[in-house]
Amino acid sequence: MNHSIVRPLSSSSWLNDSAMTSDLGSGGAIVIIQARMTSSRLPGKVLLSLGAGTVLDCVLQRARRIPGIDGVCLAVPEGDAHQPIIDIANNYKSVYVARGPEADVLERYAIATRETNARYVVRITSDCPLIDPVLSGEVLSAAVSTDAYARTSFDTGAPLGLDTEAMPARFLFEADAEADDPADREHVTPYIWKRPERFGATYIDRSPDRRSWRLTLDERPDYKLISEIYRVLGDRDPPFGFDAVEALLLAEPELLAINRSVTHTPMPEISEIGRGVEKDAI
Repeated sequence: MNHSIVRPLSSSSWLNDSAMTSDLGSGGAIVIIQARMTSSRLPGKVLLSLGAGTVLDCVLQRARRIPGIDGVCLAVPEGDAHQPIIDIANNYKSVYVARGPEADVLERYAIATRETNARYVVRITSDCPLIDPVLSGEVLSAAVSTDAYARTSFDTGAPLGLDTEAMPARFLFEADAEADDPADREHVTPYIWKRPERFGATYIDRSPDRRSWRLTLDERPDYKLISEIYRVLGDRDPPFGFDAVEALLLAEPELLAINRSVTHTPMPEISEIGRGVEKDAI
């Protein structure tokens, strides 16, 4: 059940909040975004200023525009340290907050999935303020059409920072009940994608390949690059898509040198599916 879909990525078709067609709790496709204040490499990074708000604001605004979704949920650890994230979420009447363990992110996702009564889950992370709703929507469409696991390709295609996963909610419940490897629980989905014969696997690739570009936020150089992209392209409504980012970085390739010194942490025990990379868990 291994499949790969290669498509050009275009961000010409954006959706507004009307894309979210039902209330949370009524099921459907829910975007669940993991977020915490205590990131090991850059604590509080989701509150860094970006565009007209914060990094988290940018992520939420983009997540709400993913085609085909019915709601957005923040999966936040328990504890007062994470209250600033709740304060930002309170500015969005359509964003639900679920609380769970900090270290056991898989359980946190299972809790959020159960509380939102999701049928399908789209997983993105709060340190990806350049996430492209169109690409994320293609991943969701693949998961729904196959009723199986789907994600952006591990090794080729979209840059780091546009990573999206989608799957039937029952897969998360099964993984939560069965996974006992701490790495599987910290990184949420390895238990699923390492078993394509059971959960299926569709990988959304793109051409040309930009996987070597780093557009995620783990360290200060990442923030410097992402801030420069927002400064040049502007924090507009609808937000700019990856096509605009790609055009900028091709025109000004020196920008990619800003965070070239930041190293990726390899995902442990990558199977024959692909050699993925896992960022700082958030």
